[in-house]
Amino acid sequence: MSERSIFTNLVRQADGAYCAVYGPYLLQSALQPIFREHSDGRLQIAAFKGLIRASAGDMPTSPGEFFQSVPEDERAAVDGLCRSLHILNAGLIGRPDVALIMSVHSGLYRAPQAMRQEVEWLRLAAHEAGIAPERIVCEIRQLPGDDAEALALFADRLHEAGFSIAIDEYTGDDRDLARLERLKPQFVAFDTSWLQEFAENSAGLALLRVVIGQFADKNIQTIVGGIETPETMALCREMGGPLMQGFLLARPELAPTHFNTTFPDIGEDSPAAEQPAAPLSDAVAPVEHRVARAIRHFGRRGV
Repeated sequence: MSERSIFTNLVRQADGAYCAVYGPYLLQSALQPIFREHSDGRLQIAAFKGLIRASAGDMPTSPGEFFQSVPEDERAAVDGLCRSLHILNAGLIGRPDVALIMSVHSGLYRAPQAMRQEVEWLRLAAHEAGIAPERIVCEIRQLPGDDAEALALFADRLHEAGFSIAIDEYTGDDRDLARLERLKPQFVAFDTSWLQEFAENSAGLALLRVVIGQFADKNIQTIVGGIETPETMALCREMGGPLMQGFLLARPELAPTHFNTTFPDIGEDSPAAEQPAAPLSDAVAPVEHRVARAIRHFGRRGV
């Protein structure tokens, strides 16, 4: 896949959402809301997590299996294609104050040219979608063997272009503290198992409140994932109100989503009586399964 041809893989479905075709695979974008809870219990969408859904024919394929099938010299382009797909579909929702968090295969961006190309693709997709760069969040996961200095340089290039950074699986150890210093993230997602250990007693909860408060003082938003029970949600309130993501709150939906209906934009100061939050049982929508029909290519007149 050449640099100039990447966006020819993006097509528009009959329902308005964007998908992509790569070889025998259909790539679709699923978005899962990440919520902020108001003091009166209302849920406000603060961010979306972009999740790729790949299928060949009628057979779904895991993201890991799909990327393993991509030739090594095309993986950076396909990785960028997936993020462009998420950006375009998030733009269709029309929530300018909501962030979009997307994973980055960090090892693909060691060379300066690859970094520059990815930044340009992000700029183009963000402009087309009408999303401000600071709302585009690249989640950089550092894997064993990754060049820490190259990751830091990539994060610098993203920041210089106005984009935001997230790190995941945070546990507060020396390695994570070094990641914080190098990558300067705007979002930090806690490691779920580490969080559960600390949340088992009052001392651990008190420490988590301190950590979350320290992050907030640095304008870093914290995220707790895997919210599947009301008890976990209650623990989040005791921690000091981090952002929350999980099946209890909302499942991922293929674009175009129903989130504007199930979770209308209530605004930061809108009175609860004017726009009541939907009950959790009503708000959770099943993941949709649709066959995409290509209509028009991204970037062509009339899209």
